[in-house]
Amino acid sequence: MFKNSKRLVTTSAWVASSDLTGVDIYREGLITEVIVRAVMTATLTATALSDATKRVIQNLKIQGDGGRTYLGLSGEQSARLLNFMNMCDFGNEFVSPGGVLTTVDVGSTSFDQLFVFHPGSNPKDPFDLSAAIPARALSVLQLLLTTTAAAVTDAAGAITAGTYFYQINQVLDVPVPAGLMCPLGSTTVWAHDANYSDYSKKFDVPAGAWLRRIVMLVQDATATTPLRKNDEVAAVRLELPKAANKEIGAWLWQTLLAETAKIYGLHGSSQSEAALGAVATTRPGYNATPFIPHGLAIIDLRKYFHPVYGMDLTGFQTGDVKLGVTVENYAAGDDTLIYWDQLQKVESQYVGK
Repeated sequence: MFKNSKRLVTTSAWVASSDLTGVDIYREGLITEVIVRAVMTATLTATALSDATKRVIQNLKIQGDGGRTYLGLSGEQSARLLNFMNMCDFGNEFVSPGGVLTTVDVGSTSFDQLFVFHPGSNPKDPFDLSAAIPARALSVLQLLLTTTAAAVTDAAGAITAGTYFYQINQVLDVPVPAGLMCPLGSTTVWAHDANYSDYSKKFDVPAGAWLRRIVMLVQDATATTPLRKNDEVAAVRLELPKAANKEIGAWLWQTLLAETAKIYGLHGSSQSEAALGAVATTRPGYNATPFIPHGLAIIDLRKYFHPVYGMDLTGFQTGDVKLGVTVENYAAGDDTLIYWDQLQKVESQYVGK
C-alpha cells in the first residue's frame, strides 16, 4: 500500500455561467479525496454578500463509467453545501472555516477557496478507505464543473477571472476489495411552492444503498444570490410510511440545528445569513471559529444506525422511506437543496482490479 497526494496537471479557467470542459481524474488507485481550489479575481466591497467566496461553483459532479455519479451536487451555487459539510467535518483543522486560504476583507481583489470531497467517514484521515472511488478499475472518471454568474459575490462588484485547480489523495498498489464502499451522492433541488403543515411535503428518500446523511440547505428568494434562512423550513421528519408511519426522527428546525452543532462540534450561535458587508476576518465564521450556519441542518444517520455507513436501504424500494417537511413563510423563489449522502458496495466487475 502506497499513499499519494497528486495535483492534476489540468486546470480550468473561470467563465461566467458555463459548463466547463470535463477534467479527467487520474485512474491509478483508490481515490479517497478530491480537492477543488478556486483562485478568483473579484472586487469585494462593503456590500459583499454572505458566503461570497463560496459562491463560485453552481454544479459539481464526479462521474465514472456509464455516467455513474460518485458526487452529484446541483442547484443554486450548490458547492456552498459541500463547503459547509467541510466545515462540519474538518472544523478548525480546515485552515479557517470554509477553507478560505487568503485574508478576505473590504477592498480585496482576490480570494482562494477550497472545496473538499471526502467520501469516507473519517475526515481526519485523507487516505480513509471506509469509502473511496475505485478509480483504478474504471475506464472513465471525470470531474464536471458548472460556474456561477459573475455578480454572485458582491452587489457592487463581480468575479472578473479565476482558475480552478484540482488535487486527489489516493491509495496505490491495492486491488479493489470486495467490500469497498463507494460514494453515491445526489441532490434534490426543491423550489418551494406553498406553505406546508404537519410534515405534509413529502420527498422519497433514495433507496437501494446505504444512507449516511441528509444535508439540507434552505434559501430565500433573493435573486442571483439566495441567502440562507432559518424561518422557512419549520420542522423535518424521517419516516417509514409502510411501517405504520414509524418515525425514525422528527425535529423542529431549531432542534435539528442544535443537534447538528452538537454532533459536529460547532458553536450554536448561528453564522448570520444576512448580507452583512464584506467577508471580514472578524466576522463569526471567518475568524477560525466554526459556527453553525443559518439554513443548514444535517440528519446524520450514523447516530441512529451503523456508526460508519448509516442506514441500510439496500433492500428498500422508492417510497419506503419519506422525508416530511413543514414549511412556513413561503415566498416564490425560496428553495431547499437536499443532498443525499449515500454509499454503495463496489460493483462486482471492479473487484480485484
